[in-house]
This record gives sequence, C-alpha cells and structure tokens, in this order.
Amino acid sequence: MFTNLVSAALSNLSLTLFVLAMILTIVQWSTHQRLSSYEILFRWTTLLPLGLAGIYGFAMHGFFPEFTAHTIGWSNSPFQFEVAVANLGFGMIGLLAYRASYGFRLASVIGNTCWLWGDATGHIYQMITKHNFANGNAGSWFWMDLIIPMILIICMVKLKTRY
Repeated sequence: MFTNLVSAALSNLSLTLFVLAMILTIVQWSTHQRLSSYEILFRWTTLLPLGLAGIYGFAMHGFFPEFTAHTIGWSNSPFQFEVAVANLGFGMIGLLAYRASYGFRLASVIGNTCWLWGDATGHIYQMITKHNFANGNAGSWFWMDLIIPMILIICMVKLKTRY
C-alpha cells in the first residue's frame, strides 16, 4: 500500500506538490498573518509545483528518458535531453522566485507561463490528433500546466500594489 501511494505521488508529483503548497499556504497564513495570502501562495507555488517539479522533470527526462517517454505516450528521442534542460532552467527560476524582487518574479511567471501553456498546447494537440490520453500527457501534469500559471498570474496582479 505504501509503495502504491509513493508511486502515485511521484507519477503525479506536480499535483502532489500543488496540494502541499495549498496546505502550507493555509497553515502559514493562519499562523503568520504579516504576509498577505497572495504572497504566501506565490512563494509556496513557485517553490514546490514550479521549482521542485521542474527539477524533478529534469531528472526524469534527463536520466530516465525511456521510462518518462513511455508514461507520456511518446517514443524516446534525443529531444528528451532538451526537455530536461528546459525543465532544469525553469525549475531553477521557480526556486529563485521564492523571495525575489517583483521584476524577477514577473519575468519568472511570464517565462514559466509560456513554457507550461506551450506544454499544455502540445498535450492538447497529442490528445486530439494521436488520441494520446496517457497519464503523463492528459493526466495531472496537463492540468497543472494550465492551473499553476493561472494562480501565479493572479498572485502577481494582487501583489503589484505591494511593490
């Protein structure tokens, strides 16, 4: 049972980290109200489902390309390394945005939104043209590619008045 739980959490790590970010946001906001809820939400969202999930994507695409391609419904290709490096770059930007200036955060959100919504567009294309509904293509990773940028954009709009 524990093995199945860990496997499910890792197979859906972006969602797992998103849920953890929501829990930590609620806990931190209820105990330390000197920061706005949007500041706390932004920090945990960039650190966990953006930053750590990006690093995880780097590791999976870079070191386990056959397995990762299979879960997405792809054939393995040298392109996996390019995806890995892009995940590393955007994951690092997510980690650094945790306590960065507004300008850095804005650039981080813009870059990651282009990356993740571009991914989502590719997933939609695969679903429509190839009927690829593999978990790595049409599951929680797809939905997090849509939702995480939306949350970060809302946070940036709300935080703009603070800077």
